[in-house]
Amino acid sequence: MIIFLYGEDSFRSRQKLLEIKNKFLVSDTIGSGLSVFNYGAGAQNSTGKNSRNKQQLLDVLHTPNLLAPKRLVIVQNIIETGTDIEKDDFIMYLKKYEKQIQADTDLVIIIWEGNQPKKNGKLYKILDKIAKAQNFEKLSDLKLNQWILQRIKEIRNESGISKDALEKIIIFVGSDTNSLDKELQKLIDYTDGKIIQSADVDILVQANLDTNIFNTIDALSSGNKKEALRLVQEHLKKGDDPFYIFSMFVYQFRNILKVADLSEQYHNNDYAIAKATGLHPFVVKKSLNSVRNFPLAKLKIIYQKLSDLDTQIKTGQIDIRVALDKFVVEL
Repeated sequence: MIIFLYGEDSFRSRQKLLEIKNKFLVSDTIGSGLSVFNYGAGAQNSTGKNSRNKQQLLDVLHTPNLLAPKRLVIVQNIIETGTDIEKDDFIMYLKKYEKQIQADTDLVIIIWEGNQPKKNGKLYKILDKIAKAQNFEKLSDLKLNQWILQRIKEIRNESGISKDALEKIIIFVGSDTNSLDKELQKLIDYTDGKIIQSADVDILVQANLDTNIFNTIDALSSGNKKEALRLVQEHLKKGDDPFYIFSMFVYQFRNILKVADLSEQYHNNDYAIAKATGLHPFVVKKSLNSVRNFPLAKLKIIYQKLSDLDTQIKTGQIDIRVALDKFVVEL
C-alpha cells in the first residue's frame, strides 16, 4: 500500500502520520520493521542515523526484512527537498514495482509532505494517481469549529468549551491548527476538565488581533469604501482565509454594539468598558473610535446584514468572497 499525505495544514497531516506509525509500533514494539527517510533533514533510518545516500531508500524497499516481515517505510519531504536524481529514481521504482507494492500486504509506504506540493511535478502526479492520497487543507468555518471540539475530546474527554470561548479562540489565534492545539492544551490544563469559558481564553491566550481588520472598519466608518475594498483584497492576496475575515467583521461589529451600549454609561472609559464587557482592551479602544462614526441604529442594521450574509454563506446561497465585497459595497 502507498499512502500520500500532504497539504497546507501540516499539523493535521503530521497527526495522521503519527497515528499510522503508532498503530504499526503496537505490533512491532522495537521498530525493527520501521524505516524513516526525512529528506528535509537528511535521510534517516530506524536507527536514527542520517544519510543523503539516495540508494539507501531503494535498498530498504528492495530488501526483505527477515526480523520483521511487516514493514512501514516513511518518506518525508522528498518532493520539496529531494534532488532531481532522488525523485527520478523513486519514480522509476514506483512505476516498475507498483503492482507488487499494492499487492504486498506486509509493506506500507507513506510519503509525507509538510505543505502543498506543486501539482505539475512528476512525482506528485504519479503519487496522486497510484497512492491513497489525502490533502489536508486549511480548515475554516464549521469544519474548524468541529475540529476544535474533537481535538478537545482527544486531549481530555471530560473537557469542553462554551460557544463564546470557541468563537473567541478562533478570533484570537486564527485557523492555524498547530497554534490552536497549543492554546487548547493550556486551556484544558488550566480548567482541569471543566468547560472552557470566554474569560479563560482572555486570561491565557495571547490575542493575535490583526490591526488591518480594524483599519478596514475605520475606512468603512469614514465612508471610504474604496479603501475598505482595497484592504479586504490585501488580506486575500496574502493568503488570509476569507471565512476568517468575515468572522472578524462579525466579531468586531458585535463588539462595537456592546461598546456603544456602554459608552455613555462609562463616559467612554475604555478600561471600565473592557472590565464590564470582558473584551480585550485593544478591541474596546478601537471600537470606541467606530462608535463615534456609527449611530446605534445604524450598527443594528449592519449587524443584521452580517447575520443575513452569514446564513446565505452557510446555506450556499452566496460565495464567501462575493459576500465580503457585498458587505463593504452595500454598507
